[in-house]
Amino acid sequence: MRVILFCQNAYAFGILRPIRDLLKEQRHTFVWYISDKLLDNFPFKKDPYTLSILDLQRFESDVIFVPGNEVPYYLRGLKVQVFHGLAGEKKGHFRIRHYFDLYLTQGPYFTKKFNELKRKHQDFEVIETGWPKLDVYSTERTKYDLKKHEALQQQQTDKIILYAPTFSPSLTSAPFLVEEIKKLAVSTGYLIYLKFHDLMDPKWIAHYKKLAEEIPNIVFKSDKNITKLLLQADLLISDTSSVIYEFILLNKPVITFKNISKNIAWDNASTYTGLTEKVNVNIEKDPFAAERAHITEQFHPYQDGKSAQRMINAVTKYIETNGVPDKRKLSTLRRLKINSKFGKPVQNIFNGKITNKISAVLITYNEDIHINAVLENLKFADEIIVVDSNSTDGTIEKIKQHPEVKLIIRPFVNYTDQKSFAMDQATHDWVLFLDADERVTDKLRNEILHTVNAENPTAVAYYFYRIFMFKNKVLRFSGWQSDKNYRLFRKSKVQFTKDRIVHETLVVDGKSAVLKNKLIHYSYKDYEDYKGKMIKYGQMKAEEELAKDYDPNLYHFIFRPAYKFLNHYLLRLGILDGKKGIIICYLNALGVYARYKKLRELRKN
Repeated sequence: MRVILFCQNAYAFGILRPIRDLLKEQRHTFVWYISDKLLDNFPFKKDPYTLSILDLQRFESDVIFVPGNEVPYYLRGLKVQVFHGLAGEKKGHFRIRHYFDLYLTQGPYFTKKFNELKRKHQDFEVIETGWPKLDVYSTERTKYDLKKHEALQQQQTDKIILYAPTFSPSLTSAPFLVEEIKKLAVSTGYLIYLKFHDLMDPKWIAHYKKLAEEIPNIVFKSDKNITKLLLQADLLISDTSSVIYEFILLNKPVITFKNISKNIAWDNASTYTGLTEKVNVNIEKDPFAAERAHITEQFHPYQDGKSAQRMINAVTKYIETNGVPDKRKLSTLRRLKINSKFGKPVQNIFNGKITNKISAVLITYNEDIHINAVLENLKFADEIIVVDSNSTDGTIEKIKQHPEVKLIIRPFVNYTDQKSFAMDQATHDWVLFLDADERVTDKLRNEILHTVNAENPTAVAYYFYRIFMFKNKVLRFSGWQSDKNYRLFRKSKVQFTKDRIVHETLVVDGKSAVLKNKLIHYSYKDYEDYKGKMIKYGQMKAEEELAKDYDPNLYHFIFRPAYKFLNHYLLRLGILDGKKGIIICYLNALGVYARYKKLRELRKN
């Protein structure tokens, strides 16, 4: 069986891990799909994984396990929703989005609800299996006992209290419990762990980290795996979070604030006061033990640690009966949503013979935030070469974690010099030369492979148009709509000119062409970063201008920057980019001013 483990958020790792362990044990073929944001913290990098939907198209799976709400309809395979929580009262938990063929439910409460929806929609199946994330409650129940004992001994106390609020701005208790948590720690001496969701407002994370610095028995936990904290804690404090149900299934008391559930089976407060008193009552008397037993029976009665195996058995039996779906039929609106999120399916996928190998080449300096993603993006190349200019931010260390990458550390003179050297290191004639902040889309990658392996390529060098990303949004105008650069070429037919030290120029001996699909350009991280780039480029451009016989004057300091701004903002439609357009056009103009300011300094010297 060929299986995709489909992850869009970090919580999916803990849910899918038991399934992954069984797939390995039973020798099924599987691959992880992870979104870009998960790459640096992905815990299974020795497993097969990809960030590319095109790779999933090529993989041709039988089953796709999804602890999330969406999956591309056009991928082959039985699309299975594996739920990412137990909070049935949350908006959307029982919403049918029509992306899934099969729903695997956690317990009778959920099974009943989804069977009602099945009768209504009649286009999916429902099977109760239990939830694989909770298999560890059987297999690892005592795994962290020693760690707990050591932590309690160090603080000279006998209880661990876990505070794990939701991140949702309308539901979180975090803004209101700072003083209550402080009072609890000081008055009881209990060890208090703080565990916040990745999406929690950074302001409140900072507040609670400061609290942990001030009070010894408060510890802020950054562990990605909350399960080990649940296993160690004696009591949970929360609000409206699915983690409540995970904790209740361990048969331990819970205190919440303003929980929105209709059927509350724990101690819930309607005001953000009295936390210490509530903790003492629940620790000493445990008044909600009977209610917890009912929750366990309805939400997750499986205590055998075999939910993952039941899931594998369920999908195997389903496929034996119904076969493997090639794709999922959706409405036009749903297809458009998926295409917007994951991209349209790649047509005419390259599956031909590799006749020309590709060398992917980068030059880098302090590209810590980009380097892992770009190296993953270039895995389809036959070799990857990085020439680094003595980075100081961890870039080199990250590159070394990719053993397939050839790393060369070389002092930086100028861009032309460094790029010429880097290109010379390429083993293959076809070179794909990217910047670290650029990404090849699936469609562009497919077009590259078709191009270099064509029987008679139409050109020896190819321009790529680029899509400029302003943070995570597309900048559609401001002059960037026509931005293109040589990125793919035959090494034997090109060279960099020696008279340019920034925005280097490629001289091509032969025909040039433009590829249809665009490159993604993540140049703008934040204002100060982009401002620094524009000033740096302007100053380097000044060194080129030094050879020309003129002195900067008011024309250069006023008219040239003003013209740059107005040209990009008005003539090249930056005005249509709104605030983003003003920022980009201003910083481009600032780069022009920085050029002539630096040139004046150079002339004086």
